Amino acid sequence: MHDLVTLAALTDGTALKNWVLLVVGNLFAAWLGLRAFRHFVKDDWGGMTTMAVAAIFVAGLVWFPDESKTLLEGLWDKVREA
Repeated sequence: MHDLVTLAALTDGTALKNWVLLVVGNLFAAWLGLRAFRHFVKDDWGGMTTMAVAAIFVAGLVWFPDESKTLLEGLWDKVREA
């Protein structure tokens, strides 16, 4: 019986979802950071700022998903109230 409980825990999908979010999110944040550095080298300050802000946003979603969800829900509630 214990093996079935362990197997059910493994097929929940939560661990896989967290792993995929972490790996893909980190790769995407690294890609955005690399693009921001390229803009810095080319003295394209607008592009660098845009890429840096996007990288920070993606990093927040990847490393703090629950807090990001709460923040975005709060912002959406403010928009709906207006």
